[in-house]
Amino acid sequence: MIGKIFKWSFKILIGTMLLSTLVYGGFHLWEYATGGKYIKYLSENSETIPLDSNFTFDVLGRDIEKKQLILVGEIHGFGEPAKFDLSLFKFLHENHNVDYYIAEVDFVQATLLNDFLKSGDENILKAVLNKWVVVQGRNNQDYFNKYLALHQYYQALPENNKFKFIGIDRLQDGELLKNYLKALYLSAIQENPDTLENKSLGTLFEELAEIYRAAPDTLFILSHLKSNVIFIEDKQDREEVMFQNFSELYKTYHLAEHKLYGYFGLYHVFQYRVNGKDPLASKIRQSDLGLADKILSINIMMNDSYMVMPSSQLPEFMSDEGPYTRMPVSADNMLFAYIVGIKDFKRMTPEHQKSLIKMDGQNSPYSNSIRMNKTIQILPVTDIFELTDKGKPYAQYTVFMRNSDWAAPME
Repeated sequence: MIGKIFKWSFKILIGTMLLSTLVYGGFHLWEYATGGKYIKYLSENSETIPLDSNFTFDVLGRDIEKKQLILVGEIHGFGEPAKFDLSLFKFLHENHNVDYYIAEVDFVQATLLNDFLKSGDENILKAVLNKWVVVQGRNNQDYFNKYLALHQYYQALPENNKFKFIGIDRLQDGELLKNYLKALYLSAIQENPDTLENKSLGTLFEELAEIYRAAPDTLFILSHLKSNVIFIEDKQDREEVMFQNFSELYKTYHLAEHKLYGYFGLYHVFQYRVNGKDPLASKIRQSDLGLADKILSINIMMNDSYMVMPSSQLPEFMSDEGPYTRMPVSADNMLFAYIVGIKDFKRMTPEHQKSLIKMDGQNSPYSNSIRMNKTIQILPVTDIFELTDKGKPYAQYTVFMRNSDWAAPME
């Protein structure tokens, strides 16, 4: 009896393995056989260059003329996207008069980043990044170097052509907020700083509102910061907080008169629903800000690359020894995340190269296809993006990068 059970179990196992192999092989054969028109489109609508080179942005530049808000979404923790960010922002600033960089930081952090641009004081930058919501960017040399390069670029610009950071994220560092409020207090009233230590945030806001009652710009900042404290207390959804902050600053600072650039995590820049929820760009598109057809989104997709992750945030079998793990990540890993159609990109982009691809070109085959709209995952160990509104233009451009190294931690 036991022998028969073992024999049948063995046959079932072999049958399952054969069936899985046939399905797996059949899928890849289908993907390869039907990839011709996609590869043709990708090749005709892209700029492909070595990983250590900069794009000319020729095709992108023509589309930017028609748009006001340019958003780039990265997967945090890779080295190459930070370099792309720097290169694209310089191009936009020099060729399209983009003077505002909207960042994934809160209002106070952005204020300090603007101070850092002027002074170059690395202690200010370290304070901003200390509790940055982008965990991979804390204590990280590549992210740190990006801001150093932005400072150097800022310093070389004439006074009438400087740029500015705007932070729209929810509050990330309560200590920085309190220090900011205390500095406002001390700049108006000569008082021993020690007497401010025991004042609550509420008291500081009340007293500062009275002190600056004749200064409307400062009163707006105080009101804006107080609203963000309430957002935290009410556990408001982060995406909604980011939208509310963007909307308020957009109106108050008359940003409709300017072209804007924003660099965020990938999810935030999609223009339609993901996993049934509206990311930041989708909320902006549907709002009363008049930007529905003026947003250009660029998503960055990584293959055959490595990302940095704090080892403490990974299962033991996936982590390296030490505080950080150099984790292999690829968009063609069937176990963890396989984007249908990714092989077309790999066939078009050689190793150690990157491609800037216009996804909404004339006769694009992607408009009504599961390619780039479907993700396969066998082991549910990571979150994946399911595009809820099939066939919609989630992003107008894709940057496909192969063989990026991780964003290296500071030693």
